[in-house]
Amino acid sequence: MNLSGRLLDAFLALVEAGRFSVAAERCHVSSSAFSQMISRLEESVGAKLFDRNTRNVSLTPEGEAFLVGARRIVAEMEASMRHLSERAALRLGRVSVAGPPSLAADWLPARLAEYRRCFPDVLVRLHDVVSNQCLEMISSGEVDFGLNAQRGNALEYETELLFNERMFLVCRHDDPLAGRKRVRLADLKKRSFIHTVRSGSVWQQLAGMLAPIGVADSGLEVSQFGTLAGLIAHGFGISVVPEYSVQLCKRPELRAMPLADAQATRPIYMVRRSRRSLSVAAQTLWDRLLESRAVSAGA
Repeated sequence: MNLSGRLLDAFLALVEAGRFSVAAERCHVSSSAFSQMISRLEESVGAKLFDRNTRNVSLTPEGEAFLVGARRIVAEMEASMRHLSERAALRLGRVSVAGPPSLAADWLPARLAEYRRCFPDVLVRLHDVVSNQCLEMISSGEVDFGLNAQRGNALEYETELLFNERMFLVCRHDDPLAGRKRVRLADLKKRSFIHTVRSGSVWQQLAGMLAPIGVADSGLEVSQFGTLAGLIAHGFGISVVPEYSVQLCKRPELRAMPLADAQATRPIYMVRRSRRSLSVAAQTLWDRLLESRAVSAGA
């Protein structure tokens, strides 16, 4: 069965008008063309839908049964069109984003708040997750896109560089390095170092930088920057964090200084599934975040 919306419209027009000539005029076709449309419809459904006479037409019992379904189909199509129009105008919809805890603490919420002010009817969801989990959520479709330091497989993900984030040393206020404006990676040699979890982008970014330096492993590995700050404050060692994580390590007894080494940065990418279109709501947020391409706060 091949029923077009045009044939359904013709059927409903004839039901309402009761005359072929009037219904044909409403459908903007000739009477003969309209008659052929009704014949094609009856042929498609395999039943006679109208009783015809010289003055008007009336529905057959099969026509009465078909009318119920035809009205439901047309109503559902109109509702779907209205829904799509609302989504296209950003009066409906939802967008889900994943990002690292450091950016989810302030940078990203500030931009999501601006987006929500412009499009208050769009539901926005934010997931603060580590690097590997972010890619998994994007791949599974759990989120529309993510902000991540890892680009992932180029065949699976499409990426855009958002900004490069400087790395900062965090140490106690009485540490020998605390009075400097900038420090170098070489200054960390043999220092007791507290690591972040290996599944996160901070460890993945730092591992290659620290290997040739020869830092001393404190034996501690944490997932939360608040825990990291507490351990540093109580003398367990030092650590390096991205710039937007510094605010999560703020304590009166701690100091943070930027690393002067050119390679001491963490790239932040916008990541989405390759060859998959975003919803209007998600694409609009994606574009807005790219338009606000940031630089590190102190740069």
